[in-house]
Amino acid sequence: MSAKMNLFIIPILFFSTITIVAQEKCDVLAESLKGEYRGECKRGLANGYGEAQGEDYYIGDFKKGYPHGNGVYTWSTGEKYEGEWDMGLRDGEGTYYFFANGKDSVIYGKWIDDEYVGVYHERAYNVDYRNNVGRVTFTKVSDNQQYVRLKFMRDGGEHTNISDLLLTGSSGTENTSRMFTGFENAEFPFKGKAIFNAPNAFYAATLHCEVRYQIFEPGAWIVAIHF
Repeated sequence: MSAKMNLFIIPILFFSTITIVAQEKCDVLAESLKGEYRGECKRGLANGYGEAQGEDYYIGDFKKGYPHGNGVYTWSTGEKYEGEWDMGLRDGEGTYYFFANGKDSVIYGKWIDDEYVGVYHERAYNVDYRNNVGRVTFTKVSDNQQYVRLKFMRDGGEHTNISDLLLTGSSGTENTSRMFTGFENAEFPFKGKAIFNAPNAFYAATLHCEVRYQIFEPGAWIVAIHF
């Protein structure tokens, strides 16, 4: 190999080394995430998919050195947020896990500029769980009042032959009067649970029934539980 060829190769290797070193330097600009970073990079900043470990930990999408897009952020205190980000701030739909009043708690909904602004859900209600329960129907009867009242239904009519009724509600005042069963002055989103025993269709055995539900839209609601 000629001397001229050697002189040609050396600069190429030199510049290649510089390029590799430059690519390895990739900064995360969020202060609590500065430390170690692994992932995609653009112009010396975390950009694309990656994970960063500093005082806190984040894995997900980045833009210009900040969490941006979708990702999971875990604080050093153990709190965690899974959802959408905008340049380092929670912004969009997400779920926040934290510890409060001696128990694990969860908030899900919509954030704007790192502030929680309320439930984000396309539906007005949802049934989370049911056992020995058929349909659960939700009827909004008013926008001017705030309550959740339950009806227990069989064969198209209200059925009162139930026992061991246990109600749980996230807010409001429980009322089990002869007129209605449920929660007055409820706050929304409302999360409720009803557990009760009832005879089966042939009255030959007792069914243990349970339904868990959520109502996201404020108002006066009738929840009909068909079993």
